[in-house]
Amino acid sequence: MKRTWRNTVVGLSVIAMVAAVFMTAGGAGAQRLGPAGKQSPLANYPRNQTLITSGSQWGNITGTNPYVGGAATGTVGLLYETLLRFDPMKGVYIPWLAQSASFVGTKYVINVRPGVKWTDGKPFTAADVAFNLNLARFNTNPWNNLYLNVARVAPAGNRVVITFKSTPNYVQWQNAMYNMPMVSPTQAKPLITDAAKLTTYSPANPVGTGPYKIDPAGWDPTTRVVYVKNTNWWAAKLGVSPSPKPKYIIDLVNTSNTNSLSAVLAGVEDLNNNYLPGVQTLVNKGQVQTYYKKAPYMLSANTAWLEPNTTHVPLNDPAFRKALATAININQIVTQDYGNLVLPASPAGLLPTWSKFIDKAAVAKYGFKYSTAKAVAMLTAAGYKRDSSGMFMNKDGSKINLDLSVPQGWSDWEAARDMIISSAKAAGIEITAKVKDYNTWRDDRNTGAYDLVVDNAYQISDNPWTYWNGIYHLPILTTGTGQTNFNFGRYTNQNAWSLVQKLDATPPQNTAAIKEINSKLQTILMQQLPIIPLWYNGQWAQFVSKYWTNWPSSTSTRQYTPVMWNGYLQMTGIDVITHLAPKA
Repeated sequence: MKRTWRNTVVGLSVIAMVAAVFMTAGGAGAQRLGPAGKQSPLANYPRNQTLITSGSQWGNITGTNPYVGGAATGTVGLLYETLLRFDPMKGVYIPWLAQSASFVGTKYVINVRPGVKWTDGKPFTAADVAFNLNLARFNTNPWNNLYLNVARVAPAGNRVVITFKSTPNYVQWQNAMYNMPMVSPTQAKPLITDAAKLTTYSPANPVGTGPYKIDPAGWDPTTRVVYVKNTNWWAAKLGVSPSPKPKYIIDLVNTSNTNSLSAVLAGVEDLNNNYLPGVQTLVNKGQVQTYYKKAPYMLSANTAWLEPNTTHVPLNDPAFRKALATAININQIVTQDYGNLVLPASPAGLLPTWSKFIDKAAVAKYGFKYSTAKAVAMLTAAGYKRDSSGMFMNKDGSKINLDLSVPQGWSDWEAARDMIISSAKAAGIEITAKVKDYNTWRDDRNTGAYDLVVDNAYQISDNPWTYWNGIYHLPILTTGTGQTNFNFGRYTNQNAWSLVQKLDATPPQNTAAIKEINSKLQTILMQQLPIIPLWYNGQWAQFVSKYWTNWPSSTSTRQYTPVMWNGYLQMTGIDVITHLAPKA
């Protein structure tokens, strides 16, 4: 259904949500937030000291585990920090818990910043870094593949030296240094004793190094997480970063994009990271601010794609996947669903940030373009026949009826889903929408209990390697929670995976080799389509200056990633918070 501004109203469900979240507690600007019937020293959260955010948490909060999905927004960035950070605007790494972290010859050397302390008052040391690096030995750790090439992790003084078994993983290590959380060995060592326990690690009151701590009194996994400022944050003490002005941060669990819009208009939220219907109108009316004052309004974030389960018939056939891609009217999604807030993706799927790596000749030769007639011809040529209703059947004569799911409440993706189903049907491909809440959608995607999903798991980063690693990563995990970070489509191509590994092992100064490998990887993608690139998603971010000012913008010096999604706080998202000022 096409969404318009007049579809968006403040409904009773939103009023109920606001009432459930906030109750006036007396005193100007003071509001009470806490589980019903509970009181604590932190039961009252003065509004003018509280930053309220939403748009990252879909479904119940699963805890504070930084290694698996569903953890509270801010688990990495507010609680746990990383050795480096990365500025995607400038393309540079920011020294953080480490004063430096880089390759010296064939070894990786980390120089730990002196003066950093955990929230329990203990110093952050090289031994702590080594403990965290060694957690990657567990095969449930997202960096386990990186660790397989590690011969030794040696802490000494303020330095950690990593020696490799063979050619270093150049790209992977540099990327990991701004994504791998540092957890407290004092707290984690007794609890993380094997691979399974790494996935269940979730302390109620985490010990971190970040600018905020969990407020247990405000914890409610169904509605919110509440953070309280760490007044002894090392970065402020050492003059590395301004001390954040908000004493509290409350991140609300999402219900739907439309409800989020209503909450913004009702003054409940300061920073919203949802796609909001009619955002252009809100900006033009001065009701919200965005990074850009006019189109495209948002920075780019990721590529949205249609992800086929390549182990399911007929999605295991590259010819069928190519015909399906050709059947999708991407321009309809861009213009009617998003009102041109987004751009169609390159058939290679590489973000505009990585445009220098796009092989235009390969795109012209192997890329796909929307054509219903061509999609029909491709299916016919591949040996697929129609039934009496005109819909294509599997080659064994059985009915094709693929399920397609997106997270419930993601209104833009729900509209895109319906448009995909409609254009596929015009080409004789039967697809049925399957409604799933976010947690179910995520779990089914991870375990392979789906035919088709719209996804955008691989975000903007320091290198397109992260995109290729996400698509081609091997091996496929078939036990436990399945694929939790990579290759949700269960696509097996050893040649492509070898190229990803080769890219990882190529020194950054060898630009010719890097360009050649990227060209080969995108050629494989366009020929095989393990994913089908659709459009470029924005870094959805709307700010309200009723309580807080100094939001980032393209016309200021505050050019930061203004989202709290997983992975963005340790880029420059935390700088958004530390540069906010209370409204006078």
